[in-house]
Amino acid sequence: MMKPRLTIFDEPMLYTEGLSKLLSQSNIFSTIDICNSLEPLTKRLKDQPPEMLIMSSNMLMLTELCKLTENIISEHKNMKIIIIGNSYDVIDIRKLFNKGIKGYLDKNCTYDEFLKSINILLLNEIYICDHAKEKMISFISSEQEKHNPHIREPLTRREMEILKLICDGNSSKDISEKLFISINTVETHRKRILLKLNAKNSVGIVKYAIENHIID
Repeated sequence: MMKPRLTIFDEPMLYTEGLSKLLSQSNIFSTIDICNSLEPLTKRLKDQPPEMLIMSSNMLMLTELCKLTENIISEHKNMKIIIIGNSYDVIDIRKLFNKGIKGYLDKNCTYDEFLKSINILLLNEIYICDHAKEKMISFISSEQEKHNPHIREPLTRREMEILKLICDGNSSKDISEKLFISINTVETHRKRILLKLNAKNSVGIVKYAIENHIID
């Protein structure tokens, strides 16, 4: 298998040259080129496009990085782009992935994580650094809490089934007959649903179901 070519679009020179030397020792790439401005990068992409491109937020504003990524990917669909960002927030990172990048690293990442990201991209997978991943997880959690401020933990499939039957006006006896389970089991599920939804009674359950479009 042929070794890929790499282009680094970043500055300052001292840092990029050091990075280039370190990467040369890793023996992953056939060639490593450095572009410290947009002009040589454009020429490189036109004359001899690399298989992998590392671009830094030092070089362009986020909106320009997004636009450049979009343009590059439209011309070179298989190029693997890694962005080294300045602690971008989750929405911006998602935007870059939508434009076609395959890897995202924050500037505070270690060289080991940087190497790991390269190896993962070479396996045709995507990579998000640990720091950004933690931000994504906490972002998703807070979004879920925003949409369901009263829900402590998600309802199970069986609890969702019972919730719908309660909303249809079924008694515990009706539910036990329909689902072939004991009334005690239905009551246990009902208590758990009330607890999870922070509801006092069936009215609270119905209100939750309507607000969250579980029933119309």
